[in-house]
Amino acid sequence: MVDSGVLLVKHSKNGQSYWLLPGGGVRVGESARDALKRELLEELALEAPVKDLLFVVETWSKEGTHIIQPTFLLEIGSTNGIDVGEDRRVVGFDIADAAGLEGKRIYPDIKSEIVEYLKNRTVAHRYIYKQWVE
Repeated sequence: MVDSGVLLVKHSKNGQSYWLLPGGGVRVGESARDALKRELLEELALEAPVKDLLFVVETWSKEGTHIIQPTFLLEIGSTNGIDVGEDRRVVGFDIADAAGLEGKRIYPDIKSEIVEYLKNRTVAHRYIYKQWVE
């Protein structure tokens, strides 16, 4: 998330489109913060300082993949350099405010947690378990 909204990447897979927070797998010996920095480069050709940890979401994908998603605050000075990077699944991006989240299918569904942070700058729960709903 950034001060002005939440940074989302649009994925297209198996003929379906949906939105995710930027990120991905963590390599052996890599911290979650460093993994996010690498994924930002791969997905959006973006270098941005990774700030505070806001919350962690745990879920299982429909394929049975166990996902632990740390959600960090990012510092993005300008959106001018952001573009779809080398990850072929990523077909777009958005920095959405609370109203801009309406109608977006986000996995896992953490819209309420994102809206709470964007509107009040507070996090109700640091650990969140969400079912992967399609």
